[in-house]
Amino acid sequence: MSGTNPLGDDEFSFSDLNQLFASLSGAMGLSDPWESAAQIANSVASEGGSDPNLDPMDRMAVEDLARVAELHVRQVQGLTLKEQTKVRAVSRTEWTKASMQSFRPFFERFGDAIGQANMGLIQTEAAGDPMAMMFGQMFQAMGPMMVAASAGSMIGHLGQSALGQYDLPIPRTGNDVLVVPGAIDDAAKDWDLNVDELRLWVLVHELTAHAVLSTPHVGRQLDSLLVDFASGFRPDPQKIQEELGDITDLSQLAGMSETLNDPEVVLSMMRSPTQDLIIPQLDALVAAILGYVEHTVAAVCFNLVKDPTAIQDKLRARTVDASPADRFMEQLLGINITEHTLDRGKSFISGVIERSGDEGLARLWADELDLPTAAEVDAPGLWLARIGLDPDLPGGTVLEVPDDLSGLDD
Repeated sequence: MSGTNPLGDDEFSFSDLNQLFASLSGAMGLSDPWESAAQIANSVASEGGSDPNLDPMDRMAVEDLARVAELHVRQVQGLTLKEQTKVRAVSRTEWTKASMQSFRPFFERFGDAIGQANMGLIQTEAAGDPMAMMFGQMFQAMGPMMVAASAGSMIGHLGQSALGQYDLPIPRTGNDVLVVPGAIDDAAKDWDLNVDELRLWVLVHELTAHAVLSTPHVGRQLDSLLVDFASGFRPDPQKIQEELGDITDLSQLAGMSETLNDPEVVLSMMRSPTQDLIIPQLDALVAAILGYVEHTVAAVCFNLVKDPTAIQDKLRARTVDASPADRFMEQLLGINITEHTLDRGKSFISGVIERSGDEGLARLWADELDLPTAAEVDAPGLWLARIGLDPDLPGGTVLEVPDDLSGLDD
């Protein structure tokens, strides 16, 4: 796939060096690259124009529906929505600004890996060669700016179509839940759906996802896996040499630029064995979260909208057929949401309900030790047995484990 930009020819890429320096360093007066990244993100999200303020009537309509959604989500057994939770209807650029802050730590860790990769270039190609040292140091210095500019482009493109803040299941700080009426209304029009019903569905989805991901031990576990994955990027000197060739050969600079134009190639040069160990745990937790949220939203909305199946099918297809910008973000975070991921989560939730009903499902987020392992997501009976619910007895039986086990050896 080298030589193609999976994000589209009109998007910012790692090789747009002239544009990068013009937008971020401004005649080499190196300013904070993240300030410029935010400008890039806003420009992309608004498609180069001005993002209009929300119509007050739309804001009021969303807030009215939010109260209905919140009332129903608070009634879900085993799910806790903080009292301070507040739904905010925002514009695309407001969503983009908030998301830049949320995703910045992951991009910064990726930037650190870029710097290490360039050090790998110096070590493998530049030993004793002043010219190679110069090129390696140049790329190392440019790494943070390239990553910041790419972050701006990626988040901006996500901001063009994001319906809410949990299109990707990433924990967010604070109690605000952001929804984007403009994007929801556009989707309703494209899919020939009732606008208010789609708004309500999205609100229930966002509040449910927020309740799950703001559960302290769930958020900590997922955030820890995401940070570990982002921190796990390591340069592969052999892969770097294979992809970039001889950095001292000026005639190869064009080819090098073309290679760096493909973010997937850049990521492949830094994928490490450590990340391969994290992926099974991350995949399993994400599948369980997505399966639970999808099931809960469908159950809550079943009697609130006329055609829940149509809405669910459209949103599921939207998740599977994600844009290249979504896919890059997923790869950067270690998340790979495919149809298999959604089916895996759905099967896990269905298996829990079949064996122990809603009472068993209510235990899913109850305690850090109750979070399912990768093997248990594929075998819900094992999970129920481990947490003390016997799936072989009618209705399930709770097995009480005493706090004091000191007398068991007597």
